[in-house]
Amino acid sequence: MKLFLTLLLTTFSLFASDAFITSDYLKAHLNDKNLVVLDTTDAATYAKGHIPTARRADISLFRHWVDKTYLLMNSPKEIQEAARKLGINNDSYVVIYGHNKDKELLKSSYIALALIVNGFKNISILDGGFGDWMYEFEGEKDAISKTTPKYKTGNFTAKFNPNILVDLAYVKAHIHKVPMIEARPKVYFTGEKKSHGVKRLGHIEGAMSSYWRDKFNLDDTLKSDEELQKIFVGKHKLNPNKEVIAYCTGGLEASMNWYVLTQYLGYKDVKLYDASMKEWGNRDDTPMEK
Repeated sequence: MKLFLTLLLTTFSLFASDAFITSDYLKAHLNDKNLVVLDTTDAATYAKGHIPTARRADISLFRHWVDKTYLLMNSPKEIQEAARKLGINNDSYVVIYGHNKDKELLKSSYIALALIVNGFKNISILDGGFGDWMYEFEGEKDAISKTTPKYKTGNFTAKFNPNILVDLAYVKAHIHKVPMIEARPKVYFTGEKKSHGVKRLGHIEGAMSSYWRDKFNLDDTLKSDEELQKIFVGKHKLNPNKEVIAYCTGGLEASMNWYVLTQYLGYKDVKLYDASMKEWGNRDDTPMEK
């Protein structure tokens, strides 16, 4: 197994992209013509200070409620409109970050997911988020801005990829056929506690617990390649060339597992069940276990 992991780490080093970038790298490219920086925080926090040139990207631009029960990704037309509203062009380079709250980090990966599902490719998440930026540059002149930048409407054209998002019927049909990883905290996976907004206890039958937070250090920086491989390969026995289905409470947490697997580690076929447990766990005809 040790040799197998070593070989995989060597292989993945070839795939590791700019899925996560450093604050130093972002600062060096902050004035690049095609750069679009998106801040996922709330309006009040954004007004108190953000990375210069950053535009606030509200998650509501990318998701909508279904029957007041769960959220799903907006249509390609709506994603295209949202991207253009944020000034994103087809040739833009997008960097997303949050202000070191779990939800904001997950909003970063979900917005990245929404753009990628609709054909956008050149995208990164700021490793360590705004906290790392503050640590590196607080006190430097013009390192923090309190103004909303002006920019032109973008020209991004959505090209929907139908091979990423899956629904309840697809998940049902692939139980015990495709590995499934759940991104919620383990206490919800095991049924020790009830997940907010989910009626039933436990997890999708046959799924594995893969809490999204386990992939990050306390400062919100991504863990090492070796630590990630110990989770995804050593623990879950996932194959980078075979299908995997990711899910969580309602899409956000799973989006981070999806992002790390596909954009950082180069996994070829990771599906995401967007409605997740807020749909699955509120029905009586879906296979579950504790």
